[in-house]
Parts: sequence; C-alpha cells; structure tokens
Amino acid sequence: MDKKKQTVAMLFLASSTSIGASQIIQSNGSNLMDFTQGMLAGIGIAGMLLVILTIGRYNKRSQ
Repeated sequence: MDKKKQTVAMLFLASSTSIGASQIIQSNGSNLMDFTQGMLAGIGIAGMLLVILTIGRYNKRSQ
C-alpha cells in the first residue's frame, strides 16, 4: 500500500472513530459534554468529507 492510500485510510479510521465516540458520549445536560459531543461529530464529518474529496482527486489523476 502506498503512502497516500495509507494516509487516506488512517484519516477514514480516525474520522469514523470520532463519530462513533460522539455517539457514545452521554451529555446528561452538561454543556461541556454537549460541546465535546458536537466537536467530535463535526471533526468526524469534516474528516469524512476530506476522505471523499481525496479519493475522488486520486482517482481522477490515475485515469
């Protein structure tokens, strides 16, 4: 596996883990936990979008 594919795979894994962690956290009305849950979900979504864009760009160049 070349370096670029490995980097994209690690970004995908980190993003999906971040989204999973945001779903596991229970806020119980705490503002700090709500903020943390939102940040984890946002970072995960942004990472997934970056993975999609990177894969699309990589496939376009390889054609």
